[in-house]
Amino acid sequence: MDYVLKTKDLTKIYARKAVVNNVNLEIKKGDIYGFIGKNGAGKTTTIRIIVGLAKQNKGEIELFGSKDLAKGREKIGTVIEYPALYPYMTAKQNLEAQRKLLGVKDKNRTNEILNIIGLNNTGNKKAKNFSLGMKQRLAIGLALMGDPEFLFLDEPINGLDPSGIKDIRDLILKLNRDHQITIMISSHILGELAKIATCYGVISNGELVAQFSASELKDRVKKCIKIKVNNTEKACNLLTKELGIVNYEVDKDGYINVFDNLDKSGDITSVLAKNDIIVQSINLEGEDCEKYFIELMEGKKDA
Repeated sequence: MDYVLKTKDLTKIYARKAVVNNVNLEIKKGDIYGFIGKNGAGKTTTIRIIVGLAKQNKGEIELFGSKDLAKGREKIGTVIEYPALYPYMTAKQNLEAQRKLLGVKDKNRTNEILNIIGLNNTGNKKAKNFSLGMKQRLAIGLALMGDPEFLFLDEPINGLDPSGIKDIRDLILKLNRDHQITIMISSHILGELAKIATCYGVISNGELVAQFSASELKDRVKKCIKIKVNNTEKACNLLTKELGIVNYEVDKDGYINVFDNLDKSGDITSVLAKNDIIVQSINLEGEDCEKYFIELMEGKKDA
């Protein structure tokens, strides 16, 4: 399995407080990694350490399977905090300045990036007159100039209106799908991350409290009808025979968890009662992604 990033016990101390505390990240090639935490949780500091803008007090970093960080950092692009643009230059002029700064010889690269980020029709409009969403896309364009394999985006949708959020979301998906760029996104806007992320890391008070894939998240927040009866085996047979329900499981506590027909709890109760099954309890259980993440960040739920 190819990893673009691994950290081991990454720690940063400010004023005798560990703002990043023994963080162990693992990001696979091709991931869109949602790095989630409240403001001040340690997201930005972690990213700054990885990309070389801050020095850890302890811990190791591997980029692209190597501890040669200087070489690895040549393959990354970053947008951290507020986009750094030349306000009196156009989008094209900003990108041209970046191309020359990085020594990129291909003069077509500027127009390629303008097309990728959707700013090819902005003409002579200066960056200072761009909307916040356009500025964010231009900042991402600057990060793309070096043709990175791994892109770090720190709060890329913070403060954007719904249209701007959709533009950034679509751009992230395009970069990942069409250009095979692995992306790490730090954010506290959970609903948007859930639309694009393939895996997640949750940080709270400097500690990585959970790390899981999108499919694992789906299982963790899956809704079900949870049933307790006096004859589990007979009840399961009836669910299949009488109601055609096959997507269920019996958990270690003897509850039947039904994952389909979530609006049919009345029918289930009726069928079981007619066949002399005593229903001791029946409830719809599960939670939404946002509630799950909030409880992780607040330490109310085990990872």
